[in-house]
Amino acid sequence: MAYPLQTQMKTSKWLKKMNLWKEDLYHLIYPASCLCCDKELSIGMQNICDICDANLRFTYFEKFNDPSSLDKLFWGRCNLTSTCAFLQFEKDSSTQKILHAIKYKGKKDLAEEMGGRFGERLKQNQSKYGSIEVLIPVPLHPKKKFIRGYNQSECIAKGIANSTEMIVNTGFLTKGVHTESQTKKANRFLRWDNVSDVFHLDVNKLKDVKHIALVDDVVTTGSTLESCIQKIHQVLPEIKITVLSLAIAK
Repeated sequence: MAYPLQTQMKTSKWLKKMNLWKEDLYHLIYPASCLCCDKELSIGMQNICDICDANLRFTYFEKFNDPSSLDKLFWGRCNLTSTCAFLQFEKDSSTQKILHAIKYKGKKDLAEEMGGRFGERLKQNQSKYGSIEVLIPVPLHPKKKFIRGYNQSECIAKGIANSTEMIVNTGFLTKGVHTESQTKKANRFLRWDNVSDVFHLDVNKLKDVKHIALVDDVVTTGSTLESCIQKIHQVLPEIKITVLSLAIAK
């Protein structure tokens, strides 16, 4: 039985009101708080309050004409077409809290949101980043991904893809050895030894592509990315590689 259009419209408005009442009630009983300052968020806000969001330290690397600190980090170590980081990482900062929430608190939605914002910045410099075709998240070992439930770099890459014309490929680069956390390594040389031969490639998953971007959550020494880049260039020496990181540590 088909209901008159007017009745359908009234029903639709009533359902919308009911959903709003449910959201208001849920917020009243379980108010969300800012993951940076713990203050209660207003209805409609997610993860970060406006004040903490305004205090984020952006790198603005996408606007640089001269080499950035991320460019210089890889000088003499591997061949890159370009690099970009979205946020500046500092201890006890909002950026650190965001990365911690993304990596350890299941905030996949936040990772995609920040990736989307990063993608909007990249679109402002088409001459540097406009030719990137495929985003390659830095992979986790399957065991670690199973424990965590997701790869945070993959979530960031999906966010970038949502706001650009790039696509995400998770099958080209994989990790086959479960290594100790990089944060436990004392220096760059120990970190390099920890990741120097753990990544594997499937070139059949990346055909006729000229420019890729490796996506990571935060760059410290760059050893993991260096290992990925060198591995890729061993097999595909002509391919252009860009490094995109949500944050860079000082």
